[in-house]
Amino acid sequence: MPNRAINVLNLVHWIFVIMKAFDLLIYLFEHIKPGSLIAVKTRDNFTILIKKEDDYTVIASICKENNMRKFKEVYNKATVHRAVLDLLSQISDYLQINIDELEITNNLELQECQPKKETPKKVVKHKERVEDLIVKMKELPPEYDIIPLFTKEGKLVSLVLQNLCLVYIDKIVKGISHIRNDTISNLSADVKAINYVLSTIKFDLQKGNPISSVDNFTFFTAMFVDMGEIGHDVFLGRKMRKRMGKFFTTNSKGNLRPIQLEFLDLTDNSKNELYIGYFLHDGEKFIRIGGYNLFEYHDKGLFTINQYLLSSFTVTQYNFSIDYQSFDKLLSNFVNTVISKGIGSKYVKDIFELENLLYDVECVRSVTKEKIEIIDPISMWYYKTRGEDVKLCNDCEVSDKVNLWNKIITVNWFKEFLI
Repeated sequence: MPNRAINVLNLVHWIFVIMKAFDLLIYLFEHIKPGSLIAVKTRDNFTILIKKEDDYTVIASICKENNMRKFKEVYNKATVHRAVLDLLSQISDYLQINIDELEITNNLELQECQPKKETPKKVVKHKERVEDLIVKMKELPPEYDIIPLFTKEGKLVSLVLQNLCLVYIDKIVKGISHIRNDTISNLSADVKAINYVLSTIKFDLQKGNPISSVDNFTFFTAMFVDMGEIGHDVFLGRKMRKRMGKFFTTNSKGNLRPIQLEFLDLTDNSKNELYIGYFLHDGEKFIRIGGYNLFEYHDKGLFTINQYLLSSFTVTQYNFSIDYQSFDKLLSNFVNTVISKGIGSKYVKDIFELENLLYDVECVRSVTKEKIEIIDPISMWYYKTRGEDVKLCNDCEVSDKVNLWNKIITVNWFKEFLI
């Protein structure tokens, strides 16, 4: 009898306690509106989120040991009491506690389920190394065009026009040639296209040119005023004149700075004339292997001063466009620094008039006050040799080289270069 009495007392106490929690839940089930979210807390500090989905559906959410558990009760007016008792029973079993009281709390977060704060991992973007891009750039396409530059130990060092790189050729040719499967044939080419392509190949005074190099030789074009002969020197066993020239460096801002450099020369020049030189750098000396008088080419319409400056400035490009204001500054600096003091002063008017006609230049796609959209030299050469309208090569046989050229030039290799 005593044991039975204790059990009866425990049962009465359990029913009394449950009724306290029961009363609160009955009220919530019957009175809160659909979409409402109410938090209640047990005496043991477990938070239960009560959400009323619709008029007769309630979902209770609770966390234990960082695990979320949801209990759903669907009921009607006749079964609401049973639904509340069933919910209390399930939660009690899950938490392994007696739910004797529930109180409403303003804390709508289940603390036991809050994720631990972790130090965010740094996302490392794997950028392609410039060196790897250059290796890809120097891979020869199945067929390509070359301009012969000079011979060394029986091999011909040539410029490949499909990737602007230098290569050694076993056979000796005297003019622009096309190579396919080791078969070499002569190639006739547009003079302006050649001038444009060659003018885009520049020399950074600190880094040289990563593309147009082989061994210790680098090819590039540069503008200079001839200052006269100063002696002789030897290149690859050949005696050559040594000259002094006033060269000019620029950068992406269009600044222009004169600089005097010595160079060896295979050609005859007139002192105080403005020339475009085809140069080699062998790691120590500058060697001019060809070129032309820029004023003469301008007068004959073969290549204007503006066309040369614009094509040279393409190494400041970003995604096939150059800054218009910077190019405008370059033109002004060129007039003030190079030709306003005697040589070529008659061309000042031409330069400023031609600037307004940039959209007529074949390598220009469009012009705005902010930028000049350009066609790269590889695309230019590709379409010119096919007799087609020049455009940016997005899907052609050399589009991979065009994209590589853009990536390499965009990394701003040419921070200060000979123009």
